[in-house]
Amino acid sequence: MYSAIKKTISVMLSLCIFMGCIAGVAYANEPITEPPAKNEITVEQAQAMLEEQRKALEQSLKESQEKLAQFSESEKLTEEYINSLDEKIGYLNEELTLLDNEIRSAGERVDLLTVEINTLAEKIVEIQVAYDEASEKLLDLEKSLESTKNAYCLRLRAMYVSGSSSIIVALLTSKDISQLFSRYEMIKAISKSDSALMDEINRKIGEMTEQNAEILGKKTELEQSKASLDEKQLQLLSEQNLIESKQNEIAEKKVVLATDRAESDSLYAELQVQTQMYSEYKYQDEELIKLVDEEVNAILSGQKDPSEMQLPQLSDIKKNPELPNTTSPLYYKSNAVLNMTYPAPGYYNVSESFGYYKNGNKHTGMDFPYPEGTTVVASQKGIVVTAKSLKDKTGRYYSYGKYIIIYHGTDAKDRKIYTLYAHNSKLCVSVGETVEKGQKIAEGGSTGNSTGPHCHFEFIIDSEKVNPANYLSR
Repeated sequence: MYSAIKKTISVMLSLCIFMGCIAGVAYANEPITEPPAKNEITVEQAQAMLEEQRKALEQSLKESQEKLAQFSESEKLTEEYINSLDEKIGYLNEELTLLDNEIRSAGERVDLLTVEINTLAEKIVEIQVAYDEASEKLLDLEKSLESTKNAYCLRLRAMYVSGSSSIIVALLTSKDISQLFSRYEMIKAISKSDSALMDEINRKIGEMTEQNAEILGKKTELEQSKASLDEKQLQLLSEQNLIESKQNEIAEKKVVLATDRAESDSLYAELQVQTQMYSEYKYQDEELIKLVDEEVNAILSGQKDPSEMQLPQLSDIKKNPELPNTTSPLYYKSNAVLNMTYPAPGYYNVSESFGYYKNGNKHTGMDFPYPEGTTVVASQKGIVVTAKSLKDKTGRYYSYGKYIIIYHGTDAKDRKIYTLYAHNSKLCVSVGETVEKGQKIAEGGSTGNSTGPHCHFEFIIDSEKVNPANYLSR
């Protein structure tokens, strides 16, 4: 019996120690270290590559600027200086493109971080609710265990006060065998009740252990999620600051770019005045170019095949009396349409060929410089599909200025053939008018994007602008 009492007291001491441990562990504040993000290395590598490109471009710009600084003021009006200035402009364009890419990449990271932050915020709310529920459940278990423990402690106290000898005395002082068995059954029942109380204590201790582990897990998860949220918010702020910085840098570089472009075009025009080899300014408003290209493409794509068109009667066609009459104003599946004459008879020098300027910008035709008012003729017979003046809101000519497009029909491959004549001072034909090869259609000038009087001539197959030099003959 003494051994049973010792065992019970030992269990109670263990219980008290365990309760103290629970109180300490439940509110422990252990530091949590979040593992690094898996994509962090990839992002850093990408940023490192962009930084390398930036450094290379900055070095090229520095060298280009040093090269320009070697020219004296009197040497600026030379093709060599203009080419060097265009080279610098090219590097600036590349740097602006790189900055745009950096902003786009940062914007994508901002979008991704925003989604991650919102997801983490929702997760934290869910974890907090689960943590609060688990903590409340643990408090209920503690109260229940305390009640059971108090009941058991009362039994221990009673056993201690009465002593184990009282149990023996109770059995030995029985009057008869019936009373002996009765007292024995009672003592056994009390012992069984004590055992049940002990089992209940052990069960509740187990539940509290599990509940405490759940609370600790939720606490750890909550701290990790909050730390991750803080990190993501800092990353988001960093990316937003980066975007703002890059946007400011773009604005500054665009000012420099506009200044350099203006200087290049000004020097280029002045140089052409000296040589009388006029062409277009190399740097135009890209938005205006896009609008004009879309307009021209819409015109070209709307043209029907010659066999489908209701052509004007020969008696209604305005003819040049000096030119022979023809039976049809358009060619139909004939390569004769490709035999073009020069747009300005007598002026065959080319100030700018088809292809690219030395600054890398595209030149979609051939330029023939001539005096103001020079006669411009149709390179082949056809129908005028555009005769238009391009003016902005201030009344200033831009792009092609006063220009004409003529549709000539189709070649042997059934491709539609067009010619375009730009920068005229006067238009002598109108839309829908039929013209003959060599017929006057305009008077030359310098309207729109032009450094001086010249004809910008384009040869178009379907919607593709090709080199006119291969199709022109005197």
